[in-house]
Amino acid sequence: MDDQRAHKRVRVNMRIAYRDDDHAYRMGRTCNISRGGMYVETGSKPDVEGYVIASLDVEEFGKVIWVQGRVARKTDSGMAITFTRTDEKGLGNLLSYWCVPF
Repeated sequence: MDDQRAHKRVRVNMRIAYRDDDHAYRMGRTCNISRGGMYVETGSKPDVEGYVIASLDVEEFGKVIWVQGRVARKTDSGMAITFTRTDEKGLGNLLSYWCVPF
C-alpha cells in the first residue's frame, strides 16, 4: 500500500506538553513528526476535530518548539494532529536535523 501522506514523517521520541479544547494541560510523547503533523502518545485524547496548542521539548537543541493543530484521528494510545500553525523556523530546524526534505 502506498503512503498517501503529503509530507515525509520521521520517528522521534520527544516530550510534549499540550492544552486541548478543555483548556487542561496534559503531557505526552511525540512518536513521529512531519511538516504537516505529528502523532502523540497520551492517556487523554481530545475530540476529533478538536484543537490543541503544544510545546515540543527538543532536547537535542535545548529548545522548545510550539505548534497548533487539529486532532485528525484518535487511537487507543494517542492522537494524530494536523498542524494549523507552527514555529516554522523551529520546526524546519528540527526536520532538517532529522534529514527530512522540505
